[in-house]
Amino acid sequence: MKKILLLFIIVFTINFSFGQRGPRGKVKALKIAYITEQLDLSSKEAQQFWPIYNEHEDTMETLKRTERKSLRAIKDSDGFENLSEKEAEDFLNNYIKAEEKKHLMRKKLITDLRQVIPHKKILKLVKAEMDFNKRLLKQLRNRRQGK
Repeated sequence: MKKILLLFIIVFTINFSFGQRGPRGKVKALKIAYITEQLDLSSKEAQQFWPIYNEHEDTMETLKRTERKSLRAIKDSDGFENLSEKEAEDFLNNYIKAEEKKHLMRKKLITDLRQVIPHKKILKLVKAEMDFNKRLLKQLRNRRQGK
């Protein structure tokens, strides 16, 4: 029964994500499925894990979006070569703040997850995220090379 409920949650999440934002939604759905498979969460763990993890992912996506926006603004203003020293300093300070915030958010995720899943599963999550990202990058490289 637990496996059926977990499978239902995964299928619902994947279907919901596919309808969301095209390719990004598909990647998100595949990541959810991969993490679910790797962690082998019980239904109780899954109910507690996913809200925490999704909140973290949303926060990280917001930070990444802000970072991309800053880089785009520099690119649109004729690139790094035409920045003044003051503008470069401001950009670096903002970059450092964003990196610190990412680190704090990652630390918060681990602290929050310690309350709901075993430490081994948190380590499996870290590995699963790295493995998923490696696979994703490999697939993107293969597509660009026409393989």
